[in-house]
Amino acid sequence: MIKPVAHPLYGLLSVAALLMSGCAGVSQKASPGNPTTLATASCSAPAPNLRAAYNRSYQIHGRLYHPLQSAAGYNVRGLASWYGWESGSKTSMGTPFRPRAYTAASRDLPLPICARVTNLSNGRSIVVLVNDRGPFVDGRSMDLSYGAASALGMTRQGTAAVQIVALAPSSITPTGANSSEPSPSMHTQEIQGPTQTYLQTGAFKALNHATAERNHLISAGFRDVLIVPGLVKGQQFYKVQVGPLPDGIAAVQAVAAMKKMGFHDFYPVEQ
Repeated sequence: MIKPVAHPLYGLLSVAALLMSGCAGVSQKASPGNPTTLATASCSAPAPNLRAAYNRSYQIHGRLYHPLQSAAGYNVRGLASWYGWESGSKTSMGTPFRPRAYTAASRDLPLPICARVTNLSNGRSIVVLVNDRGPFVDGRSMDLSYGAASALGMTRQGTAAVQIVALAPSSITPTGANSSEPSPSMHTQEIQGPTQTYLQTGAFKALNHATAERNHLISAGFRDVLIVPGLVKGQQFYKVQVGPLPDGIAAVQAVAAMKKMGFHDFYPVEQ
């Protein structure tokens, strides 16, 4: 899909230079032994309603899962991945999926529940609202929203080794409640900010194809290249995107710059 570039990339256009220069992210730095907490009071959830459908045993891809009846003492080290924009999709609880909120999916934690997640590679720590089921990939313990993954500094890598600690409920579900509707008191922090523009070069069903596309762009000089998992008409795809574009630079200018550099078959997306 991406054509080889026969000429040097650097110094062609200011737009191209800005695309390659990298974008500012979360500036906090910490060592794994001294985690920096980026969000401490960002999550509020009632005690999980164990009678709700999303807390009962369920089957995915022929495998049976049994959610925990209690998250007391839940302290797990594992691999976390993240999922991106899935317009109009809903969580297992029936609430809209908000990619910029600090939320997560777990196969076995009772829903909803707050959990502290620490990126073991850089020590960053946030509190997320676990309100969805997944990931259903062997070897992975949690799926994080884009907002949570960005705060933890793991969007470029796609996965990260994390520590997951379940927190006590902030309120109690009334005795005898059996409705599957989530409590209106649920709350989680959402990243605020303007819509950002990216250049999407493709959407692939196979992760290895998306990785090859990303590596090709990086070898050409682009540093901010993301693989964004998401659903397209109900099917899992991996989108490869460059950006976000620098402030004040119109997407059409960036498109023109990339075309002059020999890149084609891409288009701007906002999220």
